[in-house]
Amino acid sequence: MEAVIPEKLKIGTRGSLLALAQTDLFIEAVHRVYPGLVCEKVIVRTTGDKIPDRPLAAFGGKGVFVTEFEEAIRRGSIDCAVHSAKDMPTELAEGLSIVCVLPREDVRDVLVVRRGTDIRALPQAVIGTGSLRRQVQVADCYPNAVFAPLRGNVPTRMEKLRAGEYDGIVLAAAGLKRLGLAAEADIDCIYFDEKTVIPAGGQAVIAVEGRADGTQSFLGRLTDVRAAAELETERLILKKLNAGCHEAVGVYARLCGAAGEAQPKAERALCIRAMREKDGVMRRRELCGAAGERYALAEQMAELLRAEAE
Repeated sequence: MEAVIPEKLKIGTRGSLLALAQTDLFIEAVHRVYPGLVCEKVIVRTTGDKIPDRPLAAFGGKGVFVTEFEEAIRRGSIDCAVHSAKDMPTELAEGLSIVCVLPREDVRDVLVVRRGTDIRALPQAVIGTGSLRRQVQVADCYPNAVFAPLRGNVPTRMEKLRAGEYDGIVLAAAGLKRLGLAAEADIDCIYFDEKTVIPAGGQAVIAVEGRADGTQSFLGRLTDVRAAAELETERLILKKLNAGCHEAVGVYARLCGAAGEAQPKAERALCIRAMREKDGVMRRRELCGAAGERYALAEQMAELLRAEAE
């Protein structure tokens, strides 16, 4: 079906400050290309928002932040939905697809502590994170760490840290930066490089979900090709591993090339780093090749991690 640019775009978003900030970034991108297009934000409350005090793996995994949006798109109450790509399951609802990918932010994880706190000096450091991926990798860096569940939006997590419920909390650098919280006077941010703590697939990427029938192909003009290629590679690996919130898996594909290219050049270098923990053993692997070989590289990486876990 041919894409017709509508007069108005109804955009689904969660109600958190970070979700709204990410939706504003999408709207800014829309207006740069389509200045006259009216954008309306529609707040959607997801299952994940309704159950803020239980680990995601305990009640449905990644789909808890997406299902209500997909239902709303299919019944027409919204046209598209803005997601943190790392929250998206690898299988989307029938008839839906990722129609736009914005430029990637800082992909790193960060340990946030109260100003002056030396985690290594503590006999036992209570670190807040509900992510198994973060737990097994941060434990390598801080053998004195014990981990406690942490849910809620970013400001809520920061307030729990300030209140002394945790000695440190692990967050995505992208969220901190998008909210302008990375330079708060009473905190220190300790950034993990992506080799030490391999990010979640899709981390720092804003992805827009919409109908797959071609009617929203006009949003493809907003897509950052480099970020889209990296995301596609990471999601392919996760899909082949059938990996969700129930196990510790990290994957980061880095495409060397200028953001904004019309097409990712096939000869550009692509480096994939991945980790998987199985039966108490964590394995990290790295593969590099040409961007044009990314599907084969993704298959090879998934096979490596599958074989080693058996």
